[in-house]
Amino acid sequence: MDSSWIGGHNIQIGEVTGDLSILLERPSFRLELLGPAQSPGPPTSVRHQPSYLLHPGNRVVPYSPPVADLRALTAWRDGPEGLSVLLLHGPGGQGKTRTAQHFASRAAAEGWSVAQARDLTTPVPALPLARGEIGEQLLIVVDYAERWRYTSLLEMLASVRSAGRDHTVRVLLLARSHTHLWDQLEAELDGLGIAFAPPAALTGFPERSRETLFHEAAASFARALELPGLSPPAPDDLADPSYASPLTLHMAALAAVVAAVNDDGRPGDISRYLLLHEQRRWNASTDADTMRALVALATLVGPFATRNSARELLIAAGVTDGQAEANRALTAHRLLYPSDQHLVPLRPDRFAEDFLGWYLGRDDEFADDLATLLVGGEVLRDGDARQALLVLANAARHEAVRDLLDRVIIRRPELAETSPALMLAVAEHLSLGTVLVVAIRPDPGVELAYARLKLTQRIVEAVPEGESDTGAIMVWEMLGGQLLACGENAEAARVLGGAVRLARENLNPLDITSLTGLVDLLNLYSEAVGKTGGDPVPITAEAIQILRDHAREGAEEAEEDATTYRAAMAKSLSNHAKALVDSGDPQGSLTAALEAEVLYRELAARNLEYFIPASVRATARIASLMHELDRPHEAVQFGLQAADALRRLSASDPPTHQPDYASTLHNLGLSLGRVGRTGEAADALTEAAVLLRHLAEHVPLCYLEELGGCLFSLAGELEEVGTVDELIKVRRELVGVERQLREAGLAQDDRRFAVTMILLGQNLVSVENYAQALPVLTEGIALLHNESAVLSEGQVTTSAHTYVNLSKAQNGLGDRSAAAESAREAVRVLSALTADPDDLDDFDEAVGQLGMAWGQLAFCLPEDDPECTAAWSEFQRIFGDLQEAEDQPEEWSAPDT
Repeated sequence: MDSSWIGGHNIQIGEVTGDLSILLERPSFRLELLGPAQSPGPPTSVRHQPSYLLHPGNRVVPYSPPVADLRALTAWRDGPEGLSVLLLHGPGGQGKTRTAQHFASRAAAEGWSVAQARDLTTPVPALPLARGEIGEQLLIVVDYAERWRYTSLLEMLASVRSAGRDHTVRVLLLARSHTHLWDQLEAELDGLGIAFAPPAALTGFPERSRETLFHEAAASFARALELPGLSPPAPDDLADPSYASPLTLHMAALAAVVAAVNDDGRPGDISRYLLLHEQRRWNASTDADTMRALVALATLVGPFATRNSARELLIAAGVTDGQAEANRALTAHRLLYPSDQHLVPLRPDRFAEDFLGWYLGRDDEFADDLATLLVGGEVLRDGDARQALLVLANAARHEAVRDLLDRVIIRRPELAETSPALMLAVAEHLSLGTVLVVAIRPDPGVELAYARLKLTQRIVEAVPEGESDTGAIMVWEMLGGQLLACGENAEAARVLGGAVRLARENLNPLDITSLTGLVDLLNLYSEAVGKTGGDPVPITAEAIQILRDHAREGAEEAEEDATTYRAAMAKSLSNHAKALVDSGDPQGSLTAALEAEVLYRELAARNLEYFIPASVRATARIASLMHELDRPHEAVQFGLQAADALRRLSASDPPTHQPDYASTLHNLGLSLGRVGRTGEAADALTEAAVLLRHLAEHVPLCYLEELGGCLFSLAGELEEVGTVDELIKVRRELVGVERQLREAGLAQDDRRFAVTMILLGQNLVSVENYAQALPVLTEGIALLHNESAVLSEGQVTTSAHTYVNLSKAQNGLGDRSAAAESAREAVRVLSALTADPDDLDDFDEAVGQLGMAWGQLAFCLPEDDPECTAAWSEFQRIFGDLQEAEDQPEEWSAPDT
């Protein structure tokens, strides 16, 4: 019996015919709960085809588990995390699907529920909802993870996090390459607060000799072909690295068996030999050329759930002339490759890719038709083009495939922007000119930030030595911009600094294009310098001075140059305003920002559509500066105007305007709070948090800190207009953000983290959630004391109040001894603080806190304990008689932190 079967718990990953039901479904994905089942075998007529014999799901060759890989997978599965993600990667034919099936089967045998995740951007059959309860432990397998629409993959992971809080959940991603998918996903998982293990490369074979494995595979194929006893010799070159792939070794064994039967001698090109053998049954069909086209289309975009959708594809691709011919072709294909669906792809994947390479190189007319189909896309389902491009990228070792890929992307570069994994996978095989076309397109948004950075790095690496200074400046500026977009500020400053030096050397002061090129570089460079703690003011001042000294006279010669000059000056003034406020000169910053706004208004009057976004951003900057200058009413006026305009712009072009809209709402919320419009402030900050949350999930280095500040301010407004439950939710999220900032080395200190933990603990105590309040308050106190060796007056009263809340939590959990000790610490701290009234700014506040600490201590002690009597006496001494004490507020708020 195949060792994939474990106690009868065989789990099939992919297109399966066993028990399936829906566990969770959303518009973009669904989780299918898998049950152990053995699929009925295909008709005898197809069991001798190489595609059937090599397909891992058919288990013709017994599975030889890679012990070390499975041991590592099991250790990850049994780890302490509630939810964890692991990416298992390896080249085609390495055994990812087979290993996942074995791992899932073993998990099922040990009591785990098993599900597979499906991207719904392509139609899949309707399934019943899951019946009964799933177990406490759930394993989710995501095959072909790199083919998912990236946003769908993130939505699936976020939904699993929310829906699986009461379960132990493991998500196993399977993909060919870890770099294409993982480079960005790792940052996203951090943003989502999801644990993950480092990507694992599948080793493939167990620790046994290749010769032994070859003979085992050959014997299995011989039995399947009803040729028992046939034992061809192993190749002489089994030590070649290519045989490290299980599929390559199995293909060699199958080719040896087939060659021995046909007395063909040892095949030179194993894949080509087996493909010819595969096509013998195609040649017996009514039209072998049509069948080749069907197999190619199925490999690229199959399978199809309905015959109608498959038929439309064949007609649109020019493979068949009408519905009747399409029906006959589909029937013939289904006889060759039986399935509940239509146009199922040729398997294994690498075998199918070799067929594509051979067929596209042989039939130029079909390659042309295929390019037209992918570029047009009218009959393709959402996701078909993405899947086809990934298949082509995987098959790009063949020249004809690379040529087709380049022809498609140069005509439809936006197709490469469907997901980060697709962009990176495809770009590896494009000509440098086509890569450049993709790289200089308008920014498609934060989702592709890291992919665009990798793309630009490839362009830089491909620049030949001796390239002109103009070309070098261009690619360095591109790279610096992409580094900034990903938060890699130090490297951006280094790259842009080099570009600036080169641009200065090549400056032509009489050429407005040369001048504004240097000015644009200086503005970008100043941003990078400012974000790394340097002083950007001299850089932005240089940009302004260059324009004023050299460009004004030339700019007046032509209207076009005048517009270029004004635009460059407005942008430089706006950047100078930002540099000045960051360096502590808000008044000078406001002067520069107002001058920039005037210029942008003049430009917008001439070209409204082009310059209105910059004009709106200038207004938003003025609003922020008004807030810095403690002119909140004016800040609200400018902020409302900018937010209203950016709302409209963001609705029409989210990738371009969403970051500015989020920051403008954040600043507007702060100003509204300052003028007492608390409800409106909370609304603005809530909307800003939604946008910043999305941005921080994709590029945490750029947006995570701002999200933390926004959530902190939102919690402050909710203290006035929100419920305790809303406060707890926001502060819980903020705690997660603070932890991520610490782990990424982005937190300047722990003050905000400490305050958030203390206030969250207070909120939890107020709703009597003592079990969760206890660790929160304990960590909050530790953070507060770690932050400052000597606490200020405010920090001392905050610390004491937190000890009181900690005492309440401990008392509520029945640990009266610990509760009394915490209350004593509060009494000790506050007694020392109030010993000298002349040293305190707010003596009454501190004494009131001391009285509450004495009262809390009394609550923790037995009534007949003399210490309890003494504590009540101190409480009454501070607050008066018992009636007066009852008039005091039951809950004292924490002092201003």
